[in-house]
Amino acid sequence: MRIGTLISTGLATLLAASALAGAASAQTAIRLGEPVRGTLSASDPVMEVDGSNYDCYIVSTRAGQSYAIDLTSTEFDTFIGMGPGRACQPPVEQTNDDVSEDNTNSRLIFTSSGGDYFILANSYAAGESGAYRLIVTERGTTTSTAHIPNLERPRDPEDRYEFDMTCSAFGTIGMMELMQGELSDAELQKVLADNYVLITNAEESGAAIGKSSDEVGNEVAGLAAGLLTDPDALTELPPVPTRAACLGASGL
Repeated sequence: MRIGTLISTGLATLLAASALAGAASAQTAIRLGEPVRGTLSASDPVMEVDGSNYDCYIVSTRAGQSYAIDLTSTEFDTFIGMGPGRACQPPVEQTNDDVSEDNTNSRLIFTSSGGDYFILANSYAAGESGAYRLIVTERGTTTSTAHIPNLERPRDPEDRYEFDMTCSAFGTIGMMELMQGELSDAELQKVLADNYVLITNAEESGAAIGKSSDEVGNEVAGLAAGLLTDPDALTELPPVPTRAACLGASGL
Protein backbone atom coordinates (compact mmCIF):
# COMPACT_ATOMS: atom_id res chain seq x y z
CA MET A 1 0.00 0.00 0.00
CA ARG A 2 1.38 3.41 -1.00
CA ILE A 3 0.94 5.29 2.25
CA GLY A 4 2.08 8.56 0.69
CA THR A 5 -0.81 8.63 -1.78
CA LEU A 6 -3.35 8.28 1.04
CA ILE A 7 -1.99 10.78 3.55
CA SER A 8 -3.60 14.19 3.23
CA THR A 9 -1.77 17.49 2.86
CA GLY A 10 -2.12 18.16 6.59
CA LEU A 11 -0.63 14.82 7.61
CA ALA A 12 2.10 15.04 4.98
CA THR A 13 3.13 18.29 6.67
CA LEU A 14 3.37 16.33 9.92
CA LEU A 15 5.84 13.95 8.33
CA ALA A 16 8.19 16.83 7.58
CA ALA A 17 7.64 18.47 10.96
CA SER A 18 8.29 15.25 12.85
CA ALA A 19 11.58 14.41 11.11
CA LEU A 20 13.73 15.55 14.02
CA ALA A 21 17.37 14.58 13.65
CA GLY A 22 20.09 14.13 16.21
CA ALA A 23 23.67 12.90 15.97
CA ALA A 24 24.55 9.80 17.95
CA SER A 25 27.44 9.78 20.39
CA ALA A 26 28.89 7.41 22.97
CA GLN A 27 25.97 8.18 25.27
CA THR A 28 23.10 10.31 23.98
CA ALA A 29 19.93 11.31 25.82
CA ILE A 30 16.76 10.58 23.86
CA ARG A 31 13.47 12.36 24.52
CA LEU A 32 10.21 10.46 24.50
CA GLY A 33 8.30 10.71 21.25
CA GLU A 34 11.08 12.46 19.33
CA PRO A 35 12.71 10.42 16.52
CA VAL A 36 16.50 10.47 16.48
CA ARG A 37 18.59 9.76 13.40
CA GLY A 38 21.96 8.11 13.81
CA THR A 39 24.58 6.29 11.78
CA LEU A 40 26.18 3.01 12.80
CA SER A 41 29.83 2.86 11.75
CA ALA A 42 33.02 0.90 12.32
CA SER A 43 34.24 3.62 14.70
CA ASP A 44 31.38 2.99 17.15
CA PRO A 45 31.80 0.83 20.29
CA VAL A 46 31.91 -2.93 19.70
CA MET A 47 29.87 -5.70 21.34
CA GLU A 48 32.27 -8.28 22.74
CA VAL A 49 29.85 -11.12 22.11
CA ASP A 50 29.77 -10.80 18.30
CA GLY A 51 31.92 -7.85 17.24
CA SER A 52 28.98 -5.76 16.05
CA ASN A 53 28.93 -1.99 16.54
CA TYR A 54 26.40 -0.05 18.59
CA ASP A 55 25.34 3.43 19.68
CA CYS A 56 24.03 4.01 23.21
CA TYR A 57 21.07 6.15 24.24
CA ILE A 58 19.69 7.03 27.67
CA VAL A 59 15.96 7.52 28.29
CA SER A 60 14.32 8.71 31.50
CA THR A 61 11.22 6.72 32.48
CA ARG A 62 8.42 6.51 35.04
CA ALA A 63 7.86 3.44 37.22
CA GLY A 64 4.99 1.28 36.00
CA GLN A 65 4.78 2.97 32.59
CA SER A 66 5.02 0.84 29.45
CA TYR A 67 7.28 1.98 26.60
CA ALA A 68 7.94 0.98 23.00
CA ILE A 69 11.41 1.24 21.43
CA ASP A 70 11.46 1.23 17.61
CA LEU A 71 14.72 0.98 15.64
CA THR A 72 14.42 1.08 11.83
CA SER A 73 16.92 1.10 8.97
CA THR A 74 16.92 0.46 5.25
CA GLU A 75 20.69 -0.12 5.26
CA PHE A 76 21.27 -2.90 7.82
CA ASP A 77 19.48 -5.53 9.92
CA THR A 78 18.73 -3.78 13.22
CA PHE A 79 19.00 -5.17 16.74
CA ILE A 80 17.94 -3.57 20.05
CA GLY A 81 19.31 -4.22 23.52
CA MET A 82 18.27 -2.36 26.66
CA GLY A 83 18.61 -2.43 30.44
CA PRO A 84 18.23 -0.29 33.56
CA GLY A 85 20.78 2.37 34.43
CA ARG A 86 23.31 4.23 32.32
CA ALA A 87 25.97 1.54 31.89
CA CYS A 88 25.70 1.41 28.07
CA GLN A 89 27.09 -2.10 27.94
CA PRO A 90 25.99 -5.72 28.38
CA PRO A 91 24.46 -7.51 30.15
CA VAL A 92 21.16 -6.31 28.75
CA GLU A 93 17.72 -6.96 30.20
CA GLN A 94 15.79 -7.40 26.94
CA THR A 95 16.59 -7.68 23.24
CA ASN A 96 14.74 -7.73 19.92
CA ASP A 97 15.97 -8.57 16.44
CA ASP A 98 13.04 -8.51 14.01
CA VAL A 99 9.50 -7.14 14.25
CA SER A 100 8.34 -10.18 12.25
CA GLU A 101 9.56 -12.78 9.78
CA ASP A 102 9.08 -10.26 6.98
CA ASN A 103 10.35 -7.16 8.80
CA THR A 104 14.00 -6.86 9.89
CA ASN A 105 13.38 -3.64 11.84
CA SER A 106 13.31 -4.01 15.62
CA ARG A 107 10.67 -3.25 18.25
CA LEU A 108 10.94 -3.80 21.98
CA ILE A 109 8.20 -3.28 24.60
CA PHE A 110 9.05 -2.94 28.29
CA THR A 111 7.53 -1.75 31.55
CA SER A 112 9.78 0.53 33.56
CA SER A 113 10.84 0.06 37.16
CA GLY A 114 11.60 3.79 37.16
CA GLY A 115 14.66 5.92 36.46
CA ASP A 116 17.04 5.84 33.50
CA TYR A 117 17.41 3.01 31.00
CA PHE A 118 20.10 2.52 28.38
CA ILE A 119 19.27 1.49 24.81
CA LEU A 120 21.80 -0.08 22.45
CA ALA A 121 21.08 0.68 18.77
CA ASN A 122 22.88 -2.28 17.29
CA SER A 123 23.20 -4.39 14.13
CA TYR A 124 22.37 -8.08 14.00
CA ALA A 125 25.87 -9.03 12.81
CA ALA A 126 29.39 -7.62 12.81
CA GLY A 127 30.39 -5.38 9.92
CA GLU A 128 26.92 -3.95 9.28
CA SER A 129 26.59 -0.17 9.19
CA GLY A 130 24.41 2.65 7.92
CA ALA A 131 21.77 5.19 8.86
CA TYR A 132 18.94 4.40 11.26
CA ARG A 133 16.03 5.99 13.09
CA LEU A 134 15.28 5.39 16.78
CA ILE A 135 12.23 6.46 18.78
CA VAL A 136 10.92 5.69 22.28
CA THR A 137 7.21 6.24 22.97
CA GLU A 138 4.91 5.79 25.94
CA ARG A 139 2.16 3.22 25.62
CA GLY A 140 -1.32 3.06 27.14
CA THR A 141 -1.62 6.74 28.05
CA THR A 142 -4.05 9.41 26.95
CA THR A 143 -1.25 11.89 26.39
CA SER A 144 2.13 11.77 24.71
CA THR A 145 5.24 13.92 24.72
CA ALA A 146 5.58 13.54 20.95
CA HIS A 147 5.03 16.88 19.27
CA ILE A 148 2.49 16.91 16.45
CA PRO A 149 1.70 20.33 14.97
CA ASN A 150 -1.88 21.62 15.04
CA LEU A 151 -3.96 20.39 12.12
CA GLU A 152 -6.71 22.05 10.13
CA ARG A 153 -9.25 20.08 8.13
CA PRO A 154 -9.05 21.05 4.42
CA ARG A 155 -12.05 22.68 2.78
CA ASP A 156 -11.72 21.02 -0.60
CA PRO A 157 -14.08 17.99 -0.54
CA GLU A 158 -11.53 15.50 -1.92
CA ASP A 159 -8.76 16.74 0.36
CA ARG A 160 -11.11 16.76 3.35
CA TYR A 161 -12.05 13.16 2.74
CA GLU A 162 -8.39 12.10 2.47
CA PHE A 163 -7.69 13.95 5.71
CA ASP A 164 -10.67 12.49 7.59
CA MET A 165 -10.05 8.98 6.27
CA THR A 166 -6.40 9.13 7.29
CA CYS A 167 -7.30 10.52 10.72
CA SER A 168 -9.81 7.72 11.19
CA ALA A 169 -7.10 5.15 10.37
CA PHE A 170 -4.65 6.71 12.84
CA GLY A 171 -7.50 6.98 15.33
CA THR A 172 -8.11 3.25 15.10
CA ILE A 173 -4.45 2.40 15.69
CA GLY A 174 -4.15 4.97 18.47
CA MET A 175 -7.27 3.58 20.14
CA MET A 176 -5.76 0.08 20.04
CA GLU A 177 -2.60 1.36 21.77
CA LEU A 178 -4.57 3.29 24.40
CA MET A 179 -6.72 0.27 25.20
CA GLN A 180 -3.60 -1.78 25.99
CA GLY A 181 -3.13 0.34 29.08
CA GLU A 182 -5.19 0.50 32.24
CA LEU A 183 -8.18 2.75 31.58
CA SER A 184 -11.03 3.61 33.89
CA ASP A 185 -14.58 3.14 32.60
CA ALA A 186 -14.83 6.87 32.00
CA GLU A 187 -11.53 6.97 30.11
CA LEU A 188 -12.56 4.00 27.97
CA GLN A 189 -15.87 5.62 27.10
CA LYS A 190 -14.02 8.82 26.14
CA VAL A 191 -11.64 6.90 23.87
CA LEU A 192 -14.55 5.16 22.13
CA ALA A 193 -16.56 8.37 21.78
CA ASP A 194 -13.59 10.24 20.30
CA ASN A 195 -13.04 7.50 17.73
CA TYR A 196 -16.70 7.64 16.79
CA VAL A 197 -16.18 11.33 15.94
CA LEU A 198 -13.26 10.52 13.63
CA ILE A 199 -15.20 7.73 11.91
CA THR A 200 -18.27 9.95 11.51
CA ASN A 201 -16.11 12.71 10.00
CA ALA A 202 -14.78 10.26 7.39
CA GLU A 203 -18.25 8.94 6.57
CA GLU A 204 -19.68 12.45 6.17
CA SER A 205 -16.85 13.77 4.00
CA GLY A 206 -16.92 10.52 2.04
CA ALA A 207 -20.65 10.91 1.41
CA ALA A 208 -19.98 14.43 0.10
CA ILE A 209 -17.92 12.95 -2.75
CA GLY A 210 -20.20 10.00 -3.42
CA LYS A 211 -18.69 7.27 -1.25
CA SER A 212 -20.84 4.84 0.73
CA SER A 213 -20.25 4.04 4.40
CA ASP A 214 -19.00 0.60 3.38
CA GLU A 215 -16.49 2.12 0.93
CA VAL A 216 -15.24 4.50 3.60
CA GLY A 217 -14.97 1.70 6.15
CA ASN A 218 -13.01 -0.47 3.73
CA GLU A 219 -10.59 2.34 2.85
CA VAL A 220 -10.03 3.23 6.52
CA ALA A 221 -9.41 -0.44 7.37
CA GLY A 222 -7.05 -0.83 4.40
CA LEU A 223 -5.01 2.22 5.35
CA ALA A 224 -4.84 1.17 9.01
CA ALA A 225 -3.62 -2.28 7.96
CA GLY A 226 -1.00 -0.70 5.68
CA LEU A 227 0.23 1.59 8.45
CA LEU A 228 0.60 -1.34 10.85
CA THR A 229 3.05 -2.95 8.44
CA ASP A 230 4.98 0.29 7.89
CA PRO A 231 7.04 1.03 11.03
CA ASP A 232 8.67 4.07 9.41
CA ALA A 233 5.27 5.75 8.99
CA LEU A 234 4.32 5.02 12.61
CA THR A 235 7.73 6.22 13.79
CA GLU A 236 7.26 9.54 12.01
CA LEU A 237 3.63 9.84 13.11
CA PRO A 238 3.10 8.06 16.46
CA PRO A 239 -0.57 6.98 16.48
CA VAL A 240 -1.64 8.32 19.88
CA PRO A 241 -0.43 11.93 19.48
CA THR A 242 -1.48 11.94 15.79
CA ARG A 243 -4.95 10.82 16.87
CA ALA A 244 -4.99 13.65 19.43
CA ALA A 245 -4.01 16.18 16.75
CA CYS A 246 -6.82 14.89 14.50
CA LEU A 247 -9.29 15.27 17.34
CA GLY A 248 -8.05 18.80 17.87
CA ALA A 249 -8.76 19.56 14.22
CA SER A 250 -12.31 18.31 14.86
CA GLY A 251 -12.77 20.76 17.70
CA LEU A 252 -12.27 18.23 20.54
